[in-house]
Amino acid sequence: MLCITSSVFHQLLDEVEMVPEESCGFLFGKTENGDTKICEIMPVSNVSPDNKEVRFLIDGKDFMRAEKLADDNNLNLTGIYHTHLINSAYPSETDRVSAFPNFSYLIIAIPNLKYSDMKFWKLNKSNQFEEEAFRILN
Repeated sequence: MLCITSSVFHQLLDEVEMVPEESCGFLFGKTENGDTKICEIMPVSNVSPDNKEVRFLIDGKDFMRAEKLADDNNLNLTGIYHTHLINSAYPSETDRVSAFPNFSYLIIAIPNLKYSDMKFWKLNKSNQFEEEAFRILN
């Protein structure tokens, strides 16, 4: 099961609320006894050349920085987060075709620039998203 610390949850909300385009970044954690605890994030710029209200793109250099941060801090690069300003916390077809296997994808719904929901997703063997269970730790 995925776990996210309360402090990281609030840090995410501070990063993404009130941003009038899709926000994005990386999730880092540690896996113990089958549970992955997300304990750090790395926000990055949305470099999409398209409408940033409905699209996000992460620069390849940011992926390299994220891998270095994970190595330097003995963490796993667990996944990617991004926001949906208009839609719910369900992945779009664009999200699916852009996804990497073995990564968790956190989608945070912020209609009217206020948090309403978040869901984690992971590609299955059929290359379709399946929702991942998670809990917020105090």
